[in-house]
Amino acid sequence: MPRVEAWELVKEFLFPGRTGHRAIPPLDGGLTPNDALDAVGTAIGGLAEPEDACLDEQGDLYVSTGRRVLRLSGPDFTRSEVAATLSGPAGALAPAPGGGLLVCVAGTGLVRVCPDGTTELVTGADETGTPIHCPTDLAVAADGTIYLTDGSTRHHGRDWIRDLMEQNARGRLLRHDPATGRTSVLAGGLAYASGVCLTPARDALVVCEAWAHRVRLHPLTGGAPRPWRENLPGYPGRINPGGGGYWLAVFALRTQLVEFVLTQRDYVEEMMRTIEPDYWIRPALRGLDSGLEPLQGGQIRKLGVIKPWAPPRSYGLVARLDEEGYVVSSMHSRGGGRRHGVTSARQCGGRLFVAVHGGDQVLVTDAGEA
Repeated sequence: MPRVEAWELVKEFLFPGRTGHRAIPPLDGGLTPNDALDAVGTAIGGLAEPEDACLDEQGDLYVSTGRRVLRLSGPDFTRSEVAATLSGPAGALAPAPGGGLLVCVAGTGLVRVCPDGTTELVTGADETGTPIHCPTDLAVAADGTIYLTDGSTRHHGRDWIRDLMEQNARGRLLRHDPATGRTSVLAGGLAYASGVCLTPARDALVVCEAWAHRVRLHPLTGGAPRPWRENLPGYPGRINPGGGGYWLAVFALRTQLVEFVLTQRDYVEEMMRTIEPDYWIRPALRGLDSGLEPLQGGQIRKLGVIKPWAPPRSYGLVARLDEEGYVVSSMHSRGGGRRHGVTSARQCGGRLFVAVHGGDQVLVTDAGEA
């Protein structure tokens, strides 16, 4: 046996799963668990499963929730009105060049909400005609070019969990040129492309791949894409610049049980065929408080309380990355918390807005203290 292969065999024996990035790294260093998300005092409630939040130039806050985009205004954002009703679930938001709001709409593509409340389709398919059914995030360059992640060409919306269970790699990174109206594919075969933003120098894109548990760097000035951070302990979602680095929303943690189940293909197929998705052994964006919910090897209760160290089915996590992509701090909502399923963390000035899908809230906190 060649020496290299022998060494790889020894490493797999001593550290099973590590060489294939199947071993889950511990939450330590900048990811050391805390209760910072549950301790945030300012929360805008009554928002059913919010996906993203962003401010406009007037200081109004837009929140995507269900098939609607809400505009919140006034002191503490207490006034609420429907800015737009869309054809599918609304996701990532961004101010549109020239005014209005860009909205990722599952099953449709990228839509612009005009200042008068009307909507228009920006792009719904790439230049080959392949539909953009699962737009997950977008970034707008200074020249108006829009970069877009398409999670999967097979599933969209709430069916993201099917995409994970099938272990698909059908995600794409797209580029939309507003001058020509063409949408081209920059990269394909991504394991659920879930987030994108420009680097501070605007010479590269930072792209998240949820099912591969990694963040990639895609140069815009030439050169091949390369892994930037790999084997993350959770599923990375939307990523936004802020404070000289980035805010990364991790919408669920990986667990040993789910990692193991994903390797048992016959079991997964039978589970998907015979059991309702809510009760699969899977990550989730919120707990069900149901006795039918799989315990996931944890959910340790004592005196009726879920202990914070329990390996979670759902979890809340926002990671702050430095300009090199290393985690420098984080905010958690652990097993016993209620602010699980963070789908967006966006810094606007000195404030950080955190969309908590599973908690039906948008949190507002000082970005400097987060």
